[in-house]
Amino acid sequence: MPSPFPSSGASPLLRSLRRAALTVFPGLTVFPRTTLSGVSGAGTSLAGSALALAVFFGTSGAVVPYARAADTLPPIVSPPVSSVLPGKIVYAQLTTPDLAQAKTFYGSLLGWTFRDVRVSRGHYAQAMAGGHNVAGFVEQPLPSGDRPRHEPVWLPFISTADTDALARAAQGWGGKILFSPKDIPGLGREAIIADPQGGIFVAIRSASGDPADTDTPTVQGEWIWSALLTGIPANAAGFYQKLFSYQVEGGQDESGESRYVLESQNYDRATVNPLPPRLPASAPARWMNFVQVDSVGAAAEKVSQLGGRVLVEPHLDRNDSMIAIVADPAGAVFGIMEWHVPAVAGEAR
Repeated sequence: MPSPFPSSGASPLLRSLRRAALTVFPGLTVFPRTTLSGVSGAGTSLAGSALALAVFFGTSGAVVPYARAADTLPPIVSPPVSSVLPGKIVYAQLTTPDLAQAKTFYGSLLGWTFRDVRVSRGHYAQAMAGGHNVAGFVEQPLPSGDRPRHEPVWLPFISTADTDALARAAQGWGGKILFSPKDIPGLGREAIIADPQGGIFVAIRSASGDPADTDTPTVQGEWIWSALLTGIPANAAGFYQKLFSYQVEGGQDESGESRYVLESQNYDRATVNPLPPRLPASAPARWMNFVQVDSVGAAAEKVSQLGGRVLVEPHLDRNDSMIAIVADPAGAVFGIMEWHVPAVAGEAR
């Protein structure tokens, strides 16, 4: 995913983005890499308790294998590059029971275009935004029983230099390997992992390299942010730090809750936030991904028109970005964000 929140940089744009990112978490301090050694947590979300509540409405997510060794999927980057950026969230995957419905919804809402890809089991489509591969869509019928525990879900793909080594480390720090490392031709070597509190993600060594970081503002239809909710944010931050060598900045908000920013290659990659008070500390962790839109208000209206649901109405977050939490017609939850580059003193608006 594009990373619009650089951690440092000489240009005014980079500095303004950095300030915008840090206003979400007042009073942040830098933690040494060896400080966060706890590893029993994980979670999801960005903006606050209302957002978090929406994430957990009857869903823990279904994760299924979607390709076999004989299948060749589209590369993340085309043409390929040699760069590997461990810790960067580079891709996302949707598991849905109705591929045609999902393509109509996301295409109409975000302007994504699609290319169907033949696979040996089920159906798969590549989602494109501005000519770039942004997501994979996997069609998988829902199990007949226990439907609430198998609702569709978006999964983040986090870059690693060594998928096998990371999977072993994840097990050692209390994670669970849901699908062991496998080569998926075209895509790369990946493993599906649950962190100690149930947050599910994909670790991948991309076969085509990782998309470059840029300070170019994110546009409609591109991923802009990812977030994680957890009952024990420090432990969650420690778990992911151990796996991806993140630099971690953390601090307390006005309510006294601890929140963390995960950084790599001098770019902010994701946030780790606490569960809201009305959820039990044992609630499962979950990642949430946010997409940039031109107008959150207009996009939220369109979500309802297209058969989806608005779970959290459009509102300003702590750095004055307009956001909302929505679900597609099948129930997959994601965020929409209207984020603008803050004006820098002395620069023309």
